[in-house]
Amino acid sequence: MKMEGKISHSGLLARSPEGHAARGMQIKGNEDLWVEIQANTFRNWVNEHLPKDLRVLDLSQDLCTGVRLCALVEALQGKPIKPSWNKRPVNQHHYLENVTCALKAIEDDGIKLVNIVT
Repeated sequence: MKMEGKISHSGLLARSPEGHAARGMQIKGNEDLWVEIQANTFRNWVNEHLPKDLRVLDLSQDLCTGVRLCALVEALQGKPIKPSWNKRPVNQHHYLENVTCALKAIEDDGIKLVNIVT
């Protein structure tokens, strides 16, 4: 994980010679690095849209309750999700309801989600 104010090794490898943009890289043989770069890029994008109190540090853990996912969908849509979602889930049933609300709101906007399997 990147320390605040420091650039990770993968961040240095992904930069262009000018240091301000991503450069192309051969994925074959660098799959782990590529996955780390993609995860960091997505996490940063998510955090740009979430309130500071809902920041994501670990995508695999921080989205599991559906709270940050619902907040992200609301921020991107600019309106509350209907029906309302559980802002303080306490069990797996609540987590699944939240994720379902977020996915339904995305579907209602006509966005098709595609699962990418490697």
